[in-house]
Amino acid sequence: MIYIEKQIAHEDTNQQKVVTLSEISPMWNLRIKQLPIGISVKWLRWYLDLVSASKCIVGEAHGFSSAYTYSCKECGIIGEKFTFYFMIGAYRKIKNNKGRFVKHWNEKHLPTQ
Repeated sequence: MIYIEKQIAHEDTNQQKVVTLSEISPMWNLRIKQLPIGISVKWLRWYLDLVSASKCIVGEAHGFSSAYTYSCKECGIIGEKFTFYFMIGAYRKIKNNKGRFVKHWNEKHLPTQ
């Protein structure tokens, strides 16, 4: 019985915490929940943030830095997709891309414990 309890405790400590977009990019997580419909001042401001590598969703996750554009090709692709989908109003695709980003972040960018 003690062996089983120790084995379960060992397995629990080896599991890595999975983070959500609210932990990775909290500001953009809130924005995605209230995406503007149509072109407005808010839409334009958010678009300008998205085209800036350091201010976009992926840039926020990397500490408001654009360094990821050189160090992680997948993050760069994901960031470009967020911008494109926002520009064309494909909000369902933004939410799908959000899932892709969270999965990628959890697989590649979380520090191992």
